[in-house]
Amino acid sequence: MKQVFGAVCVLTALIWSSLASAQATYPSRPVHMIVVYPAGGGADLLARTLGETIQRQTGQPMVVENRAGASGMIGATACKNARPDGYTFCLVLSDVVTINPHLFKNIAYDVDKDLVPVASLAQTGGVVVVGSAVPAKNLRELADYSNANKDKANWGSFGVGSSSHLMLEMFNNSLGASLTHVPYRGVPQLVTALVTGEVAASILVYGQVSQYLAKGEMKVIAATGGRRLPQIPDVPSVVEQGLNFAPVNWYGVFAPTGTPAAVVARMNQLLNESLADPVVRRLLDVQGFFPLPDTPAAFGERVKNDRDSWRPVARSLNLSLD
Repeated sequence: MKQVFGAVCVLTALIWSSLASAQATYPSRPVHMIVVYPAGGGADLLARTLGETIQRQTGQPMVVENRAGASGMIGATACKNARPDGYTFCLVLSDVVTINPHLFKNIAYDVDKDLVPVASLAQTGGVVVVGSAVPAKNLRELADYSNANKDKANWGSFGVGSSSHLMLEMFNNSLGASLTHVPYRGVPQLVTALVTGEVAASILVYGQVSQYLAKGEMKVIAATGGRRLPQIPDVPSVVEQGLNFAPVNWYGVFAPTGTPAAVVARMNQLLNESLADPVVRRLLDVQGFFPLPDTPAAFGERVKNDRDSWRPVARSLNLSLD
């Protein structure tokens, strides 16, 4: 028995020594970060800002690659198929791992089997916005406007099956609205559609539209996360306006299954330290993000719980996409 105990102790010591060694030397070359949305959006900006911070920490650059399309599934699939050597990760919006599995029949990745949770980054400060020509000042007025102007009452989203798309369906059902869904490839295209009047309304992150709000090119009529945003404290949340749902989105980082645990732990540490960096914190504040530093295990639980919470929503709307 003493021999067995001694062998276990030696093995444990070797494992911890190996982990410490891996963490001390990692990364030894550039890290590849797949962003599942186009350049110019919140995910892209967050990835590049974090990459700059990690380069200052380690001396190694983070190469950001935008792999957009198919509601984030193109980038997530590329992450799944990457070599699990600890040098490829992907940054996704929560929709990719919490909503897509409920909606798409031909999804090419299994969240539990193919992707390893690395780090949660930030909760988004979502807002419902309308174009400057839309007279609505709140959700009820937007519903009334849509019913009186069905030919031009379009709702832009950042992808079929996205939380923005589901929010539209829930909004139409709850308030009897008649907004028509129009998906866009990414945030820049959606913002342009709002400014030009191509769409009447959408959900976006506060920081993505703040400059347009200041110029009067669009208006905020609700905050989506169940609480008011400190940047716009006079704007009521969707819950305050009578809806019984408050979708919460976040950004997080994943790695392909098989990535060494020591590397996952080290990248989690680097990302958490980056979230505390003053430059990153200023970015989060400007964008309306709330930092969400956590362990890989706790992040994995968040993914599971949020995926479970979206399941009845998807079922109730009877949406099934190919």
